[in-house]
Amino acid sequence: MEREIRVSDILAEVSRLVGDTRRDVVTFIVVIGGLGVLGVLLGFSEVSDPAVGFGVRVDTFEGPGSAAFSLVSSLVSVVAGYLLLTRYLAARGRMHEGGTRFWHYIAMAILSGLAIAVGLIFLLVPGLFLAVRWSAASGFVIGAREGIIGSLRASWEATRGHGGQIFLAGLVLLIAIIAAGVVAGIFAAISANLGAIVGALLEASVNAVLLAFGIAVYCLVHRDAREIGEVFS
Repeated sequence: MEREIRVSDILAEVSRLVGDTRRDVVTFIVVIGGLGVLGVLLGFSEVSDPAVGFGVRVDTFEGPGSAAFSLVSSLVSVVAGYLLLTRYLAARGRMHEGGTRFWHYIAMAILSGLAIAVGLIFLLVPGLFLAVRWSAASGFVIGAREGIIGSLRASWEATRGHGGQIFLAGLVLLIAIIAAGVVAGIFAAISANLGAIVGALLEASVNAVLLAFGIAVYCLVHRDAREIGEVFS
């Protein structure tokens, strides 16, 4: 009988993943957060409402320098995110041999992101439902080496019956994200640039945790064939 997954199980696995790969997580935060800080110091990033984007916004309409910085930052963020996902999976022995899954991951992320965005814009509930049921897709496309559509289908099936717990665990993380935004706002009240710098580092930290969330769900809902073999050996 399939074991019921609890909110505490998901949050505990997120915490363990981050702890087990802390060097990679710190590197991710330093690189991605550092880019945000660099943008503020060089004047490529504008300080916006601290409640949105943690108080940092890159304005691509101020000139070619800002546009180039925004492009480079986006590319680095995508690559760094993919590499961190592979480290999370490797920490659980879920990285199988073979070529890179980077482009499969990008295509899956774009496809699912568009679908979720449409659902959130027109009807909030469908967007949240898709986000929950596809939350493990990154693990399936990179770790299990499923195809672009196959990873979404596999996540949909694997999360069946666990949607409520995944949603509640995500809600807990959302509350933590809001709290982080409040912290950035406090620093912004002291100094706009200080708030933007703290916000950039907090945003990178939040992204690292959100990436771990997807892999945590994947590890809990998907039983690796090698694990099944060990049970019957």
